[in-house]
Amino acid sequence: MTTEIQTFRASCKLMLFGEYFVLRGSKSLAFPLKFGQDLEVTEAKSPSWTGISPQGIWFEVHFNTDLTIVETSNDETAEILRKILLKIKELNPQINLNQNFKATADFNLEWGLGSSSTLLSLLSQWSSVNPYELLQSSFGGSGYDIACATAVGPIKYEINNRQIEEVKLNESITNKLLFIYLGKKQSSRKEIARFEKSEIADTDISNLNKIIDKVIEAKTIEEFESCIDSSENLLTQFIGKEKLKDAIFTDYKYSIKSLGAWGGDFFLATYRNLEEAKSYFTRKGHDTMFTYKELIK
Repeated sequence: MTTEIQTFRASCKLMLFGEYFVLRGSKSLAFPLKFGQDLEVTEAKSPSWTGISPQGIWFEVHFNTDLTIVETSNDETAEILRKILLKIKELNPQINLNQNFKATADFNLEWGLGSSSTLLSLLSQWSSVNPYELLQSSFGGSGYDIACATAVGPIKYEINNRQIEEVKLNESITNKLLFIYLGKKQSSRKEIARFEKSEIADTDISNLNKIIDKVIEAKTIEEFESCIDSSENLLTQFIGKEKLKDAIFTDYKYSIKSLGAWGGDFFLATYRNLEEAKSYFTRKGHDTMFTYKELIK
């Protein structure tokens, strides 16, 4: 008798506009990525989990049927997973957790593109549990990454009522966007905790919403760059960090925008000549980069 294999897919994410402010109810503009994570589930005598990346197996855990940990390669990760599985059982008492789970990521986990959010999405798809409930009981955050995990293209997202709207940027803009890995891993939870101490006025949220509306309506790369500059100027007042362009790329001709938790992971650069832009960032020591078409769904 052949064992049935269930398969699921979740996309990684990048937030282009609305970082931090989305937690206070602002709009955000986010992209699901071509990178993601796949999950294979087969029934077993007791639960086990194997995490695989392009570098090989990075995590393993075996549980008893009561979800006590028998053996694992990483205690902290195993405990996080155990709590998520317990929450799934609480939300869906009929679910059978005695499964072999194999999660395969097709991206470097150091890139910060969403190993946690894709994990939650995959488990929610399998268990028919609300992914946002899993998010709030585990990692926390706005939920935009959960929305991106199953989105088919760019979205405008708001935390209030989990509003999700598909959007499309003008091709004259997307053809001039380059996403570059900065190589400094950031803890989103720590950055969020720091931001939440800031006092944000309704007018600040309104100003960011207007910027995002202009981004979506923009027809030229110059209009888009103006929105980048406006967003960077607004956010730097509240997060206590220097703009990335001012800090590292002062001699770059065009616009630079931090993404997600400022100062780590990926950032965005606009360009006019792709090879010229790639050459510039390679000289600066950043040789992991993707065009819009290479990265965005």
